[in-house]
Amino acid sequence: MNGNPAQPTRRFRRALGLAAIALGLGQPLGQAAGGDDLVRFLDGSMLHGELQQVRLDTGVRWARTDLTQPVDFRPDNMAWIRFEGARPVERQREPSVHIRFHNGDEVLGNLIALDEQRVRFSTWFNEQLSAPRDGLQSLAFLSPGFRILYEGPTTLDGWKLGRDPKAWKYRDGVFISEGVGVLGRDFGLKGSSRIEFDLQWNGTFSLIVPVYTKTLDRFDYRSNSYMFYISRGYVSLQRVQNGAGVRNLGQGQIPEMQSKNRVQVELRINKEKAEMELYIDRKLVRKWRDTNGFAATGSGMAFFSQLNGPIVRVSNLRVSAWDGQSDPVQLAVNDHAEDMVFLKNRDEVPGKLKSMDGRTVVINSLGTDLAIPLERITRVALTKPEAKPGAKRPWEVRAHFAGGAAVSFDLNQWDGTTLTGRSRNFGPVTFDSKYIRRLQFNLGTSQKTSETNVGAANPLWPWDD
Repeated sequence: MNGNPAQPTRRFRRALGLAAIALGLGQPLGQAAGGDDLVRFLDGSMLHGELQQVRLDTGVRWARTDLTQPVDFRPDNMAWIRFEGARPVERQREPSVHIRFHNGDEVLGNLIALDEQRVRFSTWFNEQLSAPRDGLQSLAFLSPGFRILYEGPTTLDGWKLGRDPKAWKYRDGVFISEGVGVLGRDFGLKGSSRIEFDLQWNGTFSLIVPVYTKTLDRFDYRSNSYMFYISRGYVSLQRVQNGAGVRNLGQGQIPEMQSKNRVQVELRINKEKAEMELYIDRKLVRKWRDTNGFAATGSGMAFFSQLNGPIVRVSNLRVSAWDGQSDPVQLAVNDHAEDMVFLKNRDEVPGKLKSMDGRTVVINSLGTDLAIPLERITRVALTKPEAKPGAKRPWEVRAHFAGGAAVSFDLNQWDGTTLTGRSRNFGPVTFDSKYIRRLQFNLGTSQKTSETNVGAANPLWPWDD
């Protein structure tokens, strides 16, 4: 099969599985065989193995121990490749701005300057980057204490399991539970935080998420914490305080979970104000405020599956320190006809953004140039230029990095350690492959496929478990 580009049809997938059985390997397709990387195709097929190389002439070379030779895939029907054990990116200094582009790219870095033609900034992979202004979507200014505390999962290492160690298991970037059990970790939570994860289930499930807790391997009402009770259709929050018992803080309805089996969950905990918010698929479900003040005294969180039988899956978990003010959910689209500057006092200034540097933003609003100190601004959103038809780019990919960045580019070559290409936004790029969590192909189609999987019934693959 080596040297003959292949299309991953269901017939091909079945043939691989039958071949493995015939060889006496007894290993269902999708289980690791000589590599923990995972490729997914646009038709939903998935294959474990190891990426050996990428070349424009031969394609994506994929190897498994149960294949006599590696197989080369063309990019046309590939959705993404997920890499096991990607390392967090190494930064020289903490980022101060989250920059998003209209094509879906996003980076964490530091702003140098912006004018009417270009934006200049630094980030972990280049200290001097310049991009066209019309490709820029938004800039969100991060609090001085912003840090990504955790992004994964990539392994069970560092996590504490409860009494039944088989209740939770790790596979392919996902924590999976089919029974009653606890899985927890200490993230060193101190101030306010954001906790984001994808949640998938089948049947009727019940998941408790204790936050700011000291107890990580069991369910304990003596631990001062807040507990989110999430089930199919509703969420409730309890305050648990040693010596004072349990107090219900209220419930929120999530009717869309009745017709889905996968959602994006985000918890925002403002420790100073003792306020907690829950978002489902980027929509606010409920906001709670503890009128007695913030009662939790721990610095970790846990997942507690309460029922035997239903499968619960947790993936794409990110825990970060939060300033308690910024609202990244609103950054996705600017529906205004003008550029917008959002201030910390919640005022909004529309107009034409003229320039920015490390101290000041200048925006022409109602015919007058206004100079606004950067310290008063939370975010800036720019209008989207008129879309231009583009040629098909079969080798345009997007690399998703451990630590919060996603960069698209026309792939040139991957030799196993270094990936090179050319970005529409940034020009020539070179990346160390050890930082890449996922490499996405067919950007428009694979993105729609991901959104469909999130928004509709998506049966759990039998080999996922």
